[in-house]
Amino acid sequence: MTNWPEFPLEECLEVLIDYRGKSPIKSKKGIPVISAKVVKNGTILHPIEQTIDPSYYNVWMRRGIPQVGDVVLTTEGPLGEVAQLDETTAGYALGQRIVTLRGRPNVLNNRFLKFLLMSNIIQQRLCARATGTTVLGISQKALREMPIPLPPYSEQVAIAELLGSLDDKIELNRQM
Repeated sequence: MTNWPEFPLEECLEVLIDYRGKSPIKSKKGIPVISAKVVKNGTILHPIEQTIDPSYYNVWMRRGIPQVGDVVLTTEGPLGEVAQLDETTAGYALGQRIVTLRGRPNVLNNRFLKFLLMSNIIQQRLCARATGTTVLGISQKALREMPIPLPPYSEQVAIAELLGSLDDKIELNRQM
């Protein structure tokens, strides 16, 4: 990874959606809310207990709507947990302490971004830029400025396919 050129994360992103600092109004049933406590080990844990009323979704999600393939990152409590949104979870609402990242087309592959954010080097960089004594958190500015190693796009796709197929096999074994 050290031979790849590095760029600030912001230069590689098409979109960064940030819903920190505020919590949506919850309802007893409705659209699930992705919070920091359900993003773990590269996946979104189910069942999700927090929901918002469907009529409130567009009001709450005014900062941006996630898309299939976007990557969610917890920004505190805990810092640095990552998952990639699929056809189902892309329709969920975003809660506090979550940012959604979308790579710039032909610059940063989203699946590669997921694995990159989970890597030791990036986890160390997140922690190094974090603030707080009780709970570590990273500001949007520090996240945007964080350098990331970036191989050519074709290499990103190949790396993501390889790591993704290994993840798929691990998940299949876990289910069995």
